Amino acid sequence: MVEATQRPPMSNKQVAGVFKATGDLLQILGESRFVVMAYTNAARTIDGLEHDINEIASAGALRDLPRVGEAIAEKIQTLLDTGALPYYDDLAAQVPEGVVAMLQVPDVGPKTVQRLWRELNITSVEALKKSAEEGKLRGLKGFGAKTEERILKSIELLGRRSDDRTPIGNSLPLAESLLSGLRAVSGQGAVERISVVGSLRRWRESTGQIRLLAVSRLSAATLKAFTTLPQVSEVVQSEPDAVTVSLVDGPQANLRLVERDHWGTTLFLATGSQSHLTAVAEKAKAIGWKIGEGGLTACDAGSGAGNGSPGESGVDGGRQVFDSEESLYDFVGLQWIPPELREGDGEIEAAAGRQLPQLIAGENILGEVHGHTTWSDGKSPVAEMAEAARSRGYRYWAVTDHSVGLGVTRGVDAAALLEQRREIDEVNDRYAADGIDFRLLQGTEVEVLGDGELGLPDEVLAALDIVVASIHSGLRQDRERITERCLKAVNNPHVDILGHPTGRLLGRRPPSEIDLERVLKACAETGTAVEINANPERLDLSADHASMAVGLGCSLVINSDAHSIAQLDLMRFGIHTARRAWLRAENVLNTRPLDELLALLKRNRSGRSQK
Repeated sequence: MVEATQRPPMSNKQVAGVFKATGDLLQILGESRFVVMAYTNAARTIDGLEHDINEIASAGALRDLPRVGEAIAEKIQTLLDTGALPYYDDLAAQVPEGVVAMLQVPDVGPKTVQRLWRELNITSVEALKKSAEEGKLRGLKGFGAKTEERILKSIELLGRRSDDRTPIGNSLPLAESLLSGLRAVSGQGAVERISVVGSLRRWRESTGQIRLLAVSRLSAATLKAFTTLPQVSEVVQSEPDAVTVSLVDGPQANLRLVERDHWGTTLFLATGSQSHLTAVAEKAKAIGWKIGEGGLTACDAGSGAGNGSPGESGVDGGRQVFDSEESLYDFVGLQWIPPELREGDGEIEAAAGRQLPQLIAGENILGEVHGHTTWSDGKSPVAEMAEAARSRGYRYWAVTDHSVGLGVTRGVDAAALLEQRREIDEVNDRYAADGIDFRLLQGTEVEVLGDGELGLPDEVLAALDIVVASIHSGLRQDRERITERCLKAVNNPHVDILGHPTGRLLGRRPPSEIDLERVLKACAETGTAVEINANPERLDLSADHASMAVGLGCSLVINSDAHSIAQLDLMRFGIHTARRAWLRAENVLNTRPLDELLALLKRNRSGRSQK
C-alpha cells in the first residue's frame, strides 16, 4: 500500500456520483420529487463543473453553484472533508444491497426498482431475472410480456459487461492526468518520451488497464514518482522497468520504461491490435526478419535486409532497432499506419500500396451544428457559447436547443424561438460590426415523438437555419415501430440531420432495436446528414456504423452536442471515431465553409427538400 500523509481529494465525478446515488435512494424510498430533484440536480451541476470542486469549496463558493442550496452545500463540504456522507449511509442502510444493484440494469430506473421491491419483494438482479423468466412481472400494473422481454435483454447486457473495461470517456482523461502528473513530479526533463498505448491509443470505445510507455533518464525516480501521484491508491506490482498501480477513481494503470533505441518497436508492439501485429510480423518475415521486444532479428544470418536505409534505426549484427514507429513501418515496406486503423481490417494492404486515406483531423472542423444553451438544458448563455466556439477556431456554431416534446428537460417552443432569434441576431451583429468572421446559426434539436411526428410544426422548422431530429424517449420500442418512427422523421423535408441515431449510452444503455441500415439508406436517398455524436457517453454513430453510412452514400456531421463550454472539447472523441471509420474530411459536412455547408443541407439542395 502506498503510504500517504493524507487522503487523496475526491474528484468531481466521484462527488457527483455520491449525490446521484443519494437521489436514487431517495426515489426508491418514496421521498418527494422535490427532494429527489435537489440531489440529482446537484449531481448534474457538479459533474458539469469546469473547475475542481475542491478548489471551489476552498474558496467558499459552493453556495454560489447553480442548483446548490445551503443544505446541499454543507453535505458537499462534509463529503470533501471526510470522504463520506452520513446522510447517504443512513439511506443506504434502509435499502437492501441487492435492490440498489438492480439500478445497474440498463433502463431499470429508481421508480421501477421501488415498485419491484415494494410490490413483488424482488431484492436482487438474480431474483428479477427469475421473475421475468417465469412471467411474474406482468402482475404489476403497466408491465407485460414485452416489458419482461426487455428487462431480460437488459440483464443479459449487464452480464456481458466486462468488469475490467472502462469507457474511453473515463479512461482517457485519467491517462492524461497521469501523463501530466508524471512529467511534473519526475524531475526536470527526466521523461524524454511518453505515450498511452494499447486500445486507448487506438481510441477504442472502452479500455482495460491504462497502459503508459516512457523513455526516462532517471528510471528509478520516475517509477517511484508514478506511485506517489494523487490518483494512485495502491502499488499492485513493481519491477525494475515497470510498475502497476490501482487508481483511486478508475482501473489499474501500468507504466513501463524502455530504452530510447527501442522506443519505435516497443511502442508498435504495445499499441496492437494483435491481428495488426501478426500481419506486420508476416511482412517482416517475408524479408527475413522477426519482430521482438528488442527490435527485428534476422531469421538467418546474412538474410534479407529492409526495404530502405535504416534512417533513425540502427543495425547491430543480426538485429535492427528503431527509435520511431515510422522507421519500423518503412523498413518492412509499409506506410506508417495511424493507431486508429490498426485493427486488421485492410490497413496492411492499403499501406503496402501507399493508399492509406488522408484521415480527417481536428483542424478540419470549421464549426458545429448541434449544441445547447441555457434556453434549454445548457449551462451557458448564447453569447458565451458563441465566444467559446470562436476561441476554438470555429467559423460557425449552431444553437440547437431541445424542442418541446422532450419531457425530461425544458424545451423551446415557437414563441421562445422567436425571442432566441433576436438574441442570436444581436450576437451576430456585434461580430459583424467588429469585423469578426464568425456566425451563429439558429436551429433546434427537435424531438421525434412516439408516432414519428416532430415536437415542432413544419412552419416553425422551415424558419430555422438547421434542424437536428433526435429520439430520446421510447427507445425500447420494437424494431419495426422505432424504425418507422425514425424514417418518418428522416423523410420530413425540414429535417437536415439525424442526431445520435441508435440512442445508446456506452456501458449504461444499449442501442435501440432500430434497423439502422434501412434508416441510413433513407438518409442517403433524402439527403439527410447523419451525426457522429462526439460525447464519449454516446459515440453514436459508432465507427462501424459511420463506415456503413459513408458506404451507403450518406453525408456525416460530427458534433460535440455541447451542453457547456467544457464539452466543446469532446469533439476529439468524435474525430477519432471518424478516423477509426477511415473517414476523410470530405465525408463530413462541417469541414466545409459556412456557405458551402448551408448549400449542402437537405432544405437547400435542389429537388431534395421536395421528397
